[in-house]
This record gives sequence, C-alpha cells and structure tokens, in this order.
Amino acid sequence: MKNSITYIQLLNETLRCYTNEGSFEAYTYIMEHATDVVGNEAQIYNFKYALASAAGLEKEALHLMREAIIDNGFWYENEYLLSDDDLKPLHKFEEFHTMVQLCKEREELAKQTERADVKYVDSKKKENLFIAMHGDQENIGIIEPYWKSVLTQDYTLALPQSSQIQFSDGFVWDDIHRGKEELEGHYDKFIENHTVENVIIGGFSAGARVALYTILQKGIAVDGFIFMAPWLPEIAEWNELLGVLQDKHIKGYIVCGDQDEDCFECTQQFVQLLRDNNIEHKYKVVPNLNHDYPNHFDELLREAIEYIESDNNK
Repeated sequence: MKNSITYIQLLNETLRCYTNEGSFEAYTYIMEHATDVVGNEAQIYNFKYALASAAGLEKEALHLMREAIIDNGFWYENEYLLSDDDLKPLHKFEEFHTMVQLCKEREELAKQTERADVKYVDSKKKENLFIAMHGDQENIGIIEPYWKSVLTQDYTLALPQSSQIQFSDGFVWDDIHRGKEELEGHYDKFIENHTVENVIIGGFSAGARVALYTILQKGIAVDGFIFMAPWLPEIAEWNELLGVLQDKHIKGYIVCGDQDEDCFECTQQFVQLLRDNNIEHKYKVVPNLNHDYPNHFDELLREAIEYIESDNNK
C-alpha cells in the first residue's frame, strides 16, 4: 500500500489536476493511474466518465458510462447525473437518459433495502475495542487497511458502515442523528456480548463528525478518540457540549494535513476549543498533506493509542 498510489490519493490528485490544469489533463491522469488501484470502482468510473464529458470526449464518456452501469451493474444518484455540469454535454444522447433511468430504478431499490453494517476483526484481547468510522462516499473495504494496525496493540477492530447509500458501495453520514443511532446500536450490541474495559473511537473526515457528536450526546462511553482530518462544520455550536470530554476524562488525538482545504480550518478551530476548555489532547499537523491519511499513519496510530492509555496527566 505504501509503494503504489492509494485510492484516496488517486481521487485527490485527479481533483487537484482538474482544478489547476483542466478536465482533459485530469481525465488523462486518472486513465493512466487508476489501474490496480484498490478502492470503489464505481467512484473511479464516475470520475472517468464525468471528466471525459467535461473534456468534450463525449463518445469516450458514454462508453465509460456503459461499462460502469451496463457491464458492471453500478448505479449513481439520479439527481447527480441530471444536475452535474460536467455531464450536461451528454444530455443530447438518448443512451444517456436510458442509463439514468436504469440508475434511478437501482437507486430506489437500494434505498428500500439499505441497512447499517459492521465488520469485526478480532484481536487476542476482546476487552479492548477500537471503532473506526469511514468518511463520506467510502465503505468498510476502503477504511480497513488504514486502521487495522490497532490489532497489533490488542484491540478488536469494529468497522461500522453507514446505511445511507449515495451510489454503488459509496456510503455517507449526511443524517448525523441516524449515524449516531447506528453507532450506538453497534456499540450496545458489542458491550452486551463482551466484557469491555477500554474503548477508543477513530474516524476520518465525516466519520469523525458522527463519532464526536455521539460522544458529546453521551451515546457511547469511550476512553479517547483519534480523528484523522475531522470534518466538523458545526464545531462552534458544539462548544458548550465539550465539557463532556473533561467530565468523562476523554482524551483526544487529532491529525490533519496543512494542505487539507476541506478540514484544516475546522480542525484548527476544534483544537483551539479543546485548549480553551482545558481538555487533554494531542494535535499533529502533517506538512504538505491534503485530505488524506499520511504515509506514517500506523506510527501515529500507535502513539495515539499509547497516549490515550497512559495515565491522565499532561
């Protein structure tokens, strides 16, 4: 995983290319680099056909859509397909609307059958539980490699997956109350069946938002949290709830890249509020990192767990 480009790096670099150099360059980049990348294939196809369309490569765009939707059976949100500016050039083709209709039918079926999921990866010690929350448009498979090193520190790893599906294998946490209820459900069920002494929750981006909200609402009892690039748009409104962290002696470990346009600002704000409220925490800024995990995340995770497990003194 360290040597080749990761799924998150592929998407981030394609977006950077699109913003700075244009749609054709971004299309060329993803077509060259997507081979052998392990991630959500439906999302990779989405980037490919949208960029091909934006670049004026209409036949290529339709061909890629056909591969994704007809050959692979993927589906995408009806509203997105019809409203996205990059796809507007395809509206003149009857085939485009046929595929949109097919997606609409698949979307309706998926929404009817959507359910929360969770995967457990057991360690030797069942009394230690680590819950890792995926980001938006992600799934269990994408997040697991980043957090599985907690097993070496004798934590059972729980990987919840949101019930809120946005497209094939792409799950989001748009409804934070529903996310909280699902997280509480997984937690309660595990606690019922195991004697648990230590609980740490981790999360990437929007997953960190659901994790923090659930902690502040006292939905789950944890010893600490480890957030990677937390997306916390309403953190100022949650300030009055942060006392829960001090009352329950919950320690935090936060990591964010200084080039993260999505989350660096709100992470800085969150850390300042932790300081203001005298809440025990560590904060690591990773230079030149955008909205992604750093290469040495395993090391940071080990340090974070040791910090949370250590005696409560600064």
